[in-house]
Amino acid sequence: MEQSAKSFGRMELAQLYFPYILPRSAWQKLKSLLDEDPALRHLTTLKRRSFLPSEVNIIYQRLGHP
Repeated sequence: MEQSAKSFGRMELAQLYFPYILPRSAWQKLKSLLDEDPALRHLTTLKRRSFLPSEVNIIYQRLGHP
């Protein structure tokens, strides 16, 4: 059984994928990855600055765990 993800701020999650760059730059890189995937593109247009656990699970499934 797969472990359920927790909720993450968008920059917090981006830092997990790109730990060696500034948070804003990490978010821009993650955002471009999300934009490239039609199943994830809608996540870049959210008005909130965090991802729900269900959204994090979808990101993990499509991009892999950081």
